[in-house]
Amino acid sequence: RYIKSAWELGRIREAFALADSCYDAMKAKVAAGVSEIEVAAAGEFAARSRGASGFGFTAIVGSGPRSNAVVPTASARKMAAGETVMIGIAPKVQGYNGVVGDNLPVSGVYTARQSECMKHLKEAFALTRAQLAVGRTGREVDAPARAYFRKHGFERYLVCPFCHTIGLHEAELPFFGPNSDDVLKPGMAVCIDVSFFGHPEFCGARIETGYEITDKGAASMSAKMDKILTG
Repeated sequence: RYIKSAWELGRIREAFALADSCYDAMKAKVAAGVSEIEVAAAGEFAARSRGASGFGFTAIVGSGPRSNAVVPTASARKMAAGETVMIGIAPKVQGYNGVVGDNLPVSGVYTARQSECMKHLKEAFALTRAQLAVGRTGREVDAPARAYFRKHGFERYLVCPFCHTIGLHEAELPFFGPNSDDVLKPGMAVCIDVSFFGHPEFCGARIETGYEITDKGAASMSAKMDKILTG
């Protein structure tokens, strides 16, 4: 299942379009005093009302210290001003996943330190994106962002590799990590998934979107999120 057919890639693209709508709905709901469950509900409704057949994982909404979990599913906790909230959702179309992940400011604007954190996440994202070329191995894909995280003191908080494929599961083999000799090939659908967990100041954070591997390079599954996460 490493290489997807044109039909499969079509369904994955449709699922990523749903994820865009979910992102807008969840982001609009984020505010101090709103519960994580309410944010998840907004995303789930946006997906289901547009025809989603299911979800690859239970919606992620982890605010403040709850973002320390790798997959913090929504709780009754109410978000507080000044903190960030990690969101993620993976709507399915005919069994195939799309996904979106981001780390949003509850007050609507990042603090200076939160902006610095997001800058590091986005830089690691861009470094990984630049490696999405036919013939690159997992080791090559992983190395630049890992070196960047090491330089800035984030490597010790890494739990997950920066890149994995997507299809019938939101995260499926191969995972292009530091020990991977898997090779990027045309027809693969992959996600850049930059995250860390357990940081003493920033807790946990994740940003994620997807790409199709082509002979001409990486083709975004979501032009919207590609712009947001590389901007």
